[in-house]
Amino acid sequence: MYWPILLSIAVYISTVYLMPLLIKTIRPRQSAFNYQNQETPVGLGLVFSLTVIPAVIVLLVLKRIPLLQGSIAIITVLGFGFLGLIDDTLGSRDAQGFLGHFRTLRHGYLTTGALKAVFGMIVAVLVAVVSSSGVANIIFNALNMALWANFTNLLDVRPGRAGKFFLLAVLPLIAAGPYSPVLLLAFGSVLGYLPWDLGGKAMMGDVGSNVLGALIGLGVMGAPFLTKMVICLALVGIHLYAEKGSLTQVIERTPFLNYLDSLGRGDLRQR
Repeated sequence: MYWPILLSIAVYISTVYLMPLLIKTIRPRQSAFNYQNQETPVGLGLVFSLTVIPAVIVLLVLKRIPLLQGSIAIITVLGFGFLGLIDDTLGSRDAQGFLGHFRTLRHGYLTTGALKAVFGMIVAVLVAVVSSSGVANIIFNALNMALWANFTNLLDVRPGRAGKFFLLAVLPLIAAGPYSPVLLLAFGSVLGYLPWDLGGKAMMGDVGSNVLGALIGLGVMGAPFLTKMVICLALVGIHLYAEKGSLTQVIERTPFLNYLDSLGRGDLRQR
């Protein structure tokens, strides 16, 4: 793990350096109002793709990860990052919820959310087919990746929430898993990015949250089949609840979750 650790530090430093430059570039072109009605540049999660992919390529050149594993990771980040970027730049918020995009499609209007869901599933199936064996395994691997991507996107409605969730979720996957080097690189990038998000200076957008969720799904592919099945069913239940209920309200009503959610953004709440 020597090279992944070293590159993770390099990714962290690169993220810290790139963030002010990206904010300066994106702010005049793409901003949105956050939950406190403050105008904030959105789509800064692009930094994850810009830092993680080159680091994965370095690992491939140094032969520190297998070619197939590195290629799958790059396809995952590029695929979900590109789809998220489309939604951030061209999407509207007229359709709400996962099913809302497909209800809109029935009326002859294709939302970027529906486009992202369909092609995100295609990318997930492609990755699952290449990296898995057995029909059941492929199905659950693909569903997990797609659902994790959308779930992390659902969390990205408060400063730092999606980033902190990713850091906690990937810790066991970094400790043991076939994609631990890639997840370690992403961990470094999120650590470097998080202060801007927590401070209300940037929103990661779908280009960031989709990539982080897909990477969690990639890490889960190495878990036992029963574990993957349980996780998948839990994610389906969460998505069904989110169609009618509010995940934010659940978090705010749960003391421990609310504490974790509020951690690091006290100054923002006081503005």
